Amino acid sequence: MTTLVFVHGTGVRDVTDSAAVRTITARVAARLPGVRVEPVDWGAAFGVEVSPELRALIGIADPAEHGPAAEVDPEEAELRLWAVLERHPRHELLEVAAGAAPGGRRTEAAEDLRWAVEHDVVGIDLAAVLPGAPPEWPDVFAAAARDVADSAEFTGAVEALAAGADYDVIGRAVVAGFEQALAARPGAPSAWSPEWRDTLVAAVRDACGGTTAGGTWVGRTFKSGLMYASWPLQNTLRGGTLGGSVPAIGDILHYQAHGATLRAYLAARIARIEGPVVLLAHSLGGIASFETLVETAGPDIPERRRHPLPGVRALITVGSQIGYLGAVGALATHPAQADPPSRLPIPWTNVWNARDWLSFRAAPVFGAAVRDVEIRVRRPFPRSHGAYWRCPELYDEIVRAVEGAR
Repeated sequence: MTTLVFVHGTGVRDVTDSAAVRTITARVAARLPGVRVEPVDWGAAFGVEVSPELRALIGIADPAEHGPAAEVDPEEAELRLWAVLERHPRHELLEVAAGAAPGGRRTEAAEDLRWAVEHDVVGIDLAAVLPGAPPEWPDVFAAAARDVADSAEFTGAVEALAAGADYDVIGRAVVAGFEQALAARPGAPSAWSPEWRDTLVAAVRDACGGTTAGGTWVGRTFKSGLMYASWPLQNTLRGGTLGGSVPAIGDILHYQAHGATLRAYLAARIARIEGPVVLLAHSLGGIASFETLVETAGPDIPERRRHPLPGVRALITVGSQIGYLGAVGALATHPAQADPPSRLPIPWTNVWNARDWLSFRAAPVFGAAVRDVEIRVRRPFPRSHGAYWRCPELYDEIVRAVEGAR
């Protein structure tokens, strides 16, 4: 009986009960009755997790330790706010609009504020506010102000902004849009100084009416509710980004440093299986499987590190980075500029997808040792990286490999 051994990719845990294994098992049973699917849960033994030391090192916020009343430094809160506005300049306006009372007659104060933005803010003399600014900046700034004035977010928020005189919200929206527009132009400044931002926000505030925000209900509601109390938002910054990526990136880095241990583990698991074996290996699992097989066959590998695996009849790598790592000399079993490249004594099929940014062809590096097969997965990245298991074309390749192994 042939066994299809599934070697999962980076960041995966509890693969035995995963949706991927259930899908593979069901589809293999339909196409290849009698073929057994055996997952190798290497992530449980070798996967990298967020340790207390790592949590402290990169500053991952712990919701169990920080409640809504947690103290956040005002300067830090300002940085977090601008981190959001740099990507979504009118996000703050949207939040104000969402919290505003629906409907109602437009007040005179709101109409006056709209007029001020459409005329006084758009007409700000940027050369006077920022002496020495490039000559094209005033037009870009005016366009950013018009975008805010014409936006649905401003229309929805204008009543609340007028009632609270929270003109800094408008200033930040205009300045963030101005920065974003400049960043898209050739010769954009590499970084904005906080002083420039503060000066421009103050200029917009003055043009709207000159009242400083911060004590108004709009400012208090947004800053306390969104910036101070929202740990999910705070975690989109350094701690959250690094913490969320630890399993995936950590597995890759750990393999680069200690790959021989995982390869020995894979070889031992595979060696215990009776009968023909076809390896189906995803992402980092493909790299580890390929290098395990190269170590079993390579004459230049020391005997103490060889793991005889005569039962393995074929290798299918899916969404893997073997070609990329081979091209840059980052494979332990394939030194940079090696000639000829490492090759296997068994058929090797490399399934890739152009929409999967972590998927690469292998033939440009390994030549005739591999057959590249492109599968067009109609999913955007990162979903495309795990979308192979429902593609009929993949099972065509599995059938081909299994039938060749019998």
